[in-house]
Amino acid sequence: MSDSSSDSEVAVEMEENRSQSHEDFQDDQPMGAMRAEQSEMGRTLLQLVLDKNQKHENLACLWVNEYMLDSTAALVSFFQFVVEASGSHYTIPKDTHMPFAYRDLVIAATVQFRNVSLYYPMIRKTAASFVKYVGGFGQSLLKAADGTPIFFDNIFLKEITGFVMTCSESKVRPFRHTGTMIGLKMMTTLQELSTLNSGLLQNLWLSMFQVIFVNRCIDVVDDIRLLCLSELGLWLEKYPDSFLRPDHARYLFEGLQDTSSKVRESCLQNILKLSRNEILRPVCLEQGKKLKRLLMNICVQPENELCELALNILTDFCGSSSGFLEEEECRLLEQLMFAANRGLAQAAASFSNQRRKGATDSENLRSLLEFFNENGQYEHTAYLVDALFGTCDLIVDWRLMVQMLLEEQRPQLSKKESSTLIEILYRGVKQAITGEIPPGRYTKNLVRRPTAGSVGLATEILAPVLSKLIEKYSTDSENVKNLLELPQMLDLRSWSKYQVVQLLEQIKEILFTTTGNPVLRMGARTLVHLSLVEASIISEILSNAVTNYKIAFRTWQESYGALYGSSGSSSSTSSSVKSQKVRQSRLLETLRLVSALYGQFDLSGYHLTESVLASLKRVVRESDGSQRDALPLEGRSLYMEVCYFSLSWDLKRARKHEDDELYLVELCAALKKHFEDFLFVTRDLIRDMRNVFLAYESYNYLCDLFVLFGEQLVLSPSPSVNGLTYKPTIEDIRLVETFMMAYIFRDNPSEIVKECNFDELQKKRRVLSGYCKLVAFNVVPSMRASVVFQHYDKFFEPFGDIMRAAMERAVDINCVNYGMTVLHSLLLYYRRIMANYKDDPERVVDSDEFTHLLSLARRLAETFNPSLVENRRGVLTLHRAGIMFVLESVPSDPTSAPKNLIFLRVIQEFVPQILVQDKQNIREFLDGIEEPSLPSCRREMWQPLEEYRSALNQKVRARSKIGCHGDLKSEG
Repeated sequence: MSDSSSDSEVAVEMEENRSQSHEDFQDDQPMGAMRAEQSEMGRTLLQLVLDKNQKHENLACLWVNEYMLDSTAALVSFFQFVVEASGSHYTIPKDTHMPFAYRDLVIAATVQFRNVSLYYPMIRKTAASFVKYVGGFGQSLLKAADGTPIFFDNIFLKEITGFVMTCSESKVRPFRHTGTMIGLKMMTTLQELSTLNSGLLQNLWLSMFQVIFVNRCIDVVDDIRLLCLSELGLWLEKYPDSFLRPDHARYLFEGLQDTSSKVRESCLQNILKLSRNEILRPVCLEQGKKLKRLLMNICVQPENELCELALNILTDFCGSSSGFLEEEECRLLEQLMFAANRGLAQAAASFSNQRRKGATDSENLRSLLEFFNENGQYEHTAYLVDALFGTCDLIVDWRLMVQMLLEEQRPQLSKKESSTLIEILYRGVKQAITGEIPPGRYTKNLVRRPTAGSVGLATEILAPVLSKLIEKYSTDSENVKNLLELPQMLDLRSWSKYQVVQLLEQIKEILFTTTGNPVLRMGARTLVHLSLVEASIISEILSNAVTNYKIAFRTWQESYGALYGSSGSSSSTSSSVKSQKVRQSRLLETLRLVSALYGQFDLSGYHLTESVLASLKRVVRESDGSQRDALPLEGRSLYMEVCYFSLSWDLKRARKHEDDELYLVELCAALKKHFEDFLFVTRDLIRDMRNVFLAYESYNYLCDLFVLFGEQLVLSPSPSVNGLTYKPTIEDIRLVETFMMAYIFRDNPSEIVKECNFDELQKKRRVLSGYCKLVAFNVVPSMRASVVFQHYDKFFEPFGDIMRAAMERAVDINCVNYGMTVLHSLLLYYRRIMANYKDDPERVVDSDEFTHLLSLARRLAETFNPSLVENRRGVLTLHRAGIMFVLESVPSDPTSAPKNLIFLRVIQEFVPQILVQDKQNIREFLDGIEEPSLPSCRREMWQPLEEYRSALNQKVRARSKIGCHGDLKSEG
């Protein structure tokens, strides 16, 4: 949270407390300038401190002046400041005098907490600003007193630190937490004051260190331990020669075993800073050697930020002590370059770079190839390049890579090493020019940052040698595919005519001799870029490809007639079968090329659509398998792809000529007929499900076409184009939903994300993206997406990004509908749990499933956060509808709680998303659920209502004087 937003929230809370505070302090008599201001403004010292218009230095000077006039009154005002900052509404009596009984004051203040006291200032959303103001004032007070007679009067320091230490030792968490924070901030200031040479101050500081730091750094509360260890890091960093000893750094290393990830993170951050301090580095190294195994273990834990910090520490340690880690340990850490988290991967790359300092570039490149071939897999090359990108110049030394690929090496590169090097070359060029981060690699910053000058440099190096590389490595399809993609990223204007023609001739030969789809598709994409420079050869390629297909299709059909019409000998039949297989193979080869080219070039002029659709419809109609000219499975898939490309190109042409209605009438009529025929085929293949692959392909085409032929066509000025608009029927939506749910959510998410299931994961992500695309473009109402969003938490790791993108679009379309969508997603999950537990709320609320439901609610609540003001109506709708759902289950027995009252715990997760001005509205709406005035025998069943109401009231202080000592958690 930014300081400005935090400041405003602190101000709101201060404003809400102002009237109550005036009531609490109305009996005080003004004494001195500070009391006069407090009395005039009706504000306490805390409220003055929290006012961002007040300067702490001025307030501190006023307090010091007050102390000189009346030390007792000034000290009482400071004690009151600490008590109020802890969340208590206790007013210290004005007749309190020295010697002060600190413990009695704290005990008296304990019983004056409000009924929402467990939600005290130090744990609110505004805690960061609160610490800045309250802790800052304590520091300003010491600075203002420094140099005045009161600093060593044996009263000032003793009293204010004594009260703070007493609070820090309290068993009541708000006092302990607040007192510790103020005490630690004071200790920091005492370190930097000019009078630090005083033995009195040293003894006082060490006493505070023992009482506050040593005791509280092992507190049961995570935030208190975090305060202590964070401040210790600051002391060691800024004042290494002061009261602390270097071996006090051990507390930070001991904190690495803390149960709180926040505490561990703070310790790691501080150790990293201290290890770079020459004075403290030997101590850190000594402690690091003792806990080396712990640091290694942190590096492979799921918490990526902690892993990155631990790895950076180990990198520093290894830089300071060459034998700090064994060779096997180093290799293990280097493998983290393949981690999904980018920060961790780049930290591992920095570690690897340090290990290889001193070797030549050629030696390092060979070492990198050896490392990858031992530890990586093909799809991990992009991860390796991305990890090294920006940390290792070698990864963009394309001249060296080309030299190693074309010239004879000693020792010679193996086939695997050559392929890896080509992949690294291609990935490095792509990342430098596009700035793209590999799919599946997680990073906080998704901004693409191309490297300046990379296009010119890559073109200069690769244009003269690309044909040679393709010629030398043409026997490996993966090498060819990678090399063919390079021209798409280069500046073709810098190529000579000869270089372009030479490359086109090579691509032409590859397209007509290669059978692999990836190479064909990449070659077709590269032709699009080259067509801007040289078009004649490309026209020849397109024409020859279509002609070859038509010949292959005709001879394949003839082969079936010869095979099934033959009545000759078995040898002639065998020969016919063999011939038919050859012709079928030729059909598929030519069809692959046509499909690849159709994806990049408009081949509508060759009139392929009618015959292709006719073949597909025949497959559907004769699905019993008895048809004489059955298409091979791959052929059906390719025909569907050709049809999809045909529809897409025709629609694009129609949109381009929207002002020529005469031209459009015939085009759109044929396009509509082709679209309807294709719908017939795809629906049947999805519904059939006997072949999952064809169903998967059909589903993806159908989702894309629903978007292409969506309601945006209504905006066209052409009636013919308007007529192409297609609104999916309920049956259409149910069909895609049924397939999507069965295909994606049938498996356990932990199995889906396993490395061995990478390809299947990508297919599932594509299917989910297809459905979410329908939601994002408002083809499917967002409310129906509840069937997907109910799995947002459980399947967050493999699919969370896709669902979140759809949610962001849905909330932009209609935030009220989105609010109801979120509610229905929760209700789907909730009703399933209730059914599993026979509608027994007590069993439900104690179940693991209900815990998962709350986790889902928290994740869904975050989707409103980017713009709470704009999403205001959606949040209100969700709360009101949730309360109405509970009201529907109100029983006839006035003492019994509604059956679905526990659902309030679910929508309570969305309370932080309610704007302050809307909370009263929800509270009034909640009054429809009436809690019995007389306690029932099942009082605990009403707890969800009380907790929900309490959450709504957190920013509004109750005016009653009811104490709640029993509600405060007493801790050791």
